[in-house]
Amino acid sequence: MRPNSLYSIQRIIFLIILSAGIIFPEIASAQSREYLLKAGYIEKFTHFIEWPEETTDKDSTFLIKVMGENKFGATLDEIFSKVTVKNKKVRIAYISTISDIKDCMILILSASVKSEQAEKILNYTTGKPILTISENKGYGEKGSMINMLVLDNYIRYEINPNALKKSGFVASSLLLNSATIVDTNE
Repeated sequence: MRPNSLYSIQRIIFLIILSAGIIFPEIASAQSREYLLKAGYIEKFTHFIEWPEETTDKDSTFLIKVMGENKFGATLDEIFSKVTVKNKKVRIAYISTISDIKDCMILILSASVKSEQAEKILNYTTGKPILTISENKGYGEKGSMINMLVLDNYIRYEINPNALKKSGFVASSLLLNSATIVDTNE
């Protein structure tokens, strides 16, 4: 293949990719709207959950960690830069291993976290004052405290009260009444 032919093929591929973004912007826009809404939900959840008292006085920073692919982009940083949680400034960190989980107040398991890994993570966090939030079907039953799902184009959430209780959390009745209640498979 001649160099000009290779250049032409690369240019065509580039134009196809570029035009796909122009023709189908609603796909990217829908995903960013989904994660903007999910980030908003996460911020609101913090108002309806009581952490065990010993954890709220430890540090001056409220640490939220995201494990797996970051589909939130800068949305979490933007939302939490404008608020405090439990009278603390919020810091967002992105992690990839179980050993990185320590010290956080909220752990978000992104949709890319596979079932086997999620089970290990949720076993590790059980009994610790780490609010776990996931976004995969069935993860509420696996022990995630809050599981956000997109159903019929709406964001819905499940709450596992037993998982909350095991880690010393108390959820507001307003939050519980607006959620689907699930139980941990044991």
